[in-house]
Amino acid sequence: MRRYTPRSRSLTLLAALILPGLTVLPVAAQEASPSVTETPVDECVEPEASQEPVTEEALSMPEEFRIRLFDDVWVGIRDYYVDPDTNGLDWEAIGDEYAPLIVATDNAHEVYELLAEMVETLDDPYTGFFAPEDLGDPAAFDPSYGGIGALLDTSAAGEDTPGLRILYVFEGGAAKDAGIAARDSIIGVEGDSCARIADIRGPEGTDVTLTVVSPGEEPRDVTLERRRIDPIIWPEVRRLEQDPSVGYLQVLALSGQEAVDGIKQGLTELLRGDEPLEGLVLDLRASNQGAPGVVIETLGTFVEGEVGEYHSRTGNEPIEIEPNELYPDFGDRPLVVLVDEETEADAEQYAAILQDQGRATIVGTQTSGQTHGADTIDLLDGSLLQIVRWGFQLPDGRTLEGVGVTPDVIVEDDWLSYPESEDPFIAAALDVLASETESEAGAEVGAEVDEAAAA
Repeated sequence: MRRYTPRSRSLTLLAALILPGLTVLPVAAQEASPSVTETPVDECVEPEASQEPVTEEALSMPEEFRIRLFDDVWVGIRDYYVDPDTNGLDWEAIGDEYAPLIVATDNAHEVYELLAEMVETLDDPYTGFFAPEDLGDPAAFDPSYGGIGALLDTSAAGEDTPGLRILYVFEGGAAKDAGIAARDSIIGVEGDSCARIADIRGPEGTDVTLTVVSPGEEPRDVTLERRRIDPIIWPEVRRLEQDPSVGYLQVLALSGQEAVDGIKQGLTELLRGDEPLEGLVLDLRASNQGAPGVVIETLGTFVEGEVGEYHSRTGNEPIEIEPNELYPDFGDRPLVVLVDEETEADAEQYAAILQDQGRATIVGTQTSGQTHGADTIDLLDGSLLQIVRWGFQLPDGRTLEGVGVTPDVIVEDDWLSYPESEDPFIAAALDVLASETESEAGAEVGAEVDEAAAA
């Protein structure tokens, strides 16, 4: 599922694609406090995508072409948008209003502006029309484009936290090889205190020097050679340093076979550990990519039966979860799910189902409230229509769109600014697991006493 709508946190696959490559400069990496040239925050902005000058001839769009383009967009909304009432709009009347305007101009830019304006009347941030120039630099969507090999969070740049924080480093990328890790921040590029994505990206084989800082440590300079990589986001699994009896599974993307395989493999590794697995922390923070198939295929580890419903213009489809035969005993272990304001889409559904089924304790911040699924339609001129096509609801009919999942335990903090060993969300999760373990132990003792009394 592709989404091009701008988000508060740059962690969609688009962000991954624009950031692949890193190679450490040994001498610079040993410097305690690299110097960077200070730049005013308001000047640290991403440049607009460069575009070739448009000739007058290119600006002209034939009437037949414009009418067809209008029809494709208008009919796409009419036939596929998730709400048949188009959010209370009279879509026929909207079409009658905009069709003459499209016919009246042959200027391509004006046509694109009118189409975007028409779709915006839906007041849906995840449905939109994108002209060819809106899609920016084609290299940004190229999975093989050269870069540092990292998925970045730009939400705090220019605020209390400087720079660009790293959410994930890709296998095969220079960042991985250089020892750069998730939670590190890029606070400078080539001696400039502005950390712009446009400056980090570049042609394959070229170098870029970054100023990088890990939580609680001094900044260091790292020089990296940009590479082309395959930006696949794999789930990450480990035993927690704070309590090795607790497993930790981070899933930044609930999409693709790699998510299915990674979750299954991760659970297998946890169960095979030398120390018994007493509980699991499932980290869905910053997870906003997904596909329904992954949800259905992996939820069977924890729950089974009908757990919700997808609905679209073509009808309703129950979400039926089959038990996972690989881990028949996993359902007995305490489970905590971590979420934040950037947990959305399929990850949000995942958390909601586990909470609704009484299978997990949710810890963190209210989720985004974006549970609808959007698809894209490529139009004849290279423009693109993104349409919300399906929605999600729980068995009792509740929808989370615009509401989100309310955690059982609220934690509001900037978790990316902490090392994992001091992460306040994980600390809260461990408290929950400890209390659940104590409760279970007390219940077992009570049962033994009752049995002895009966004897």
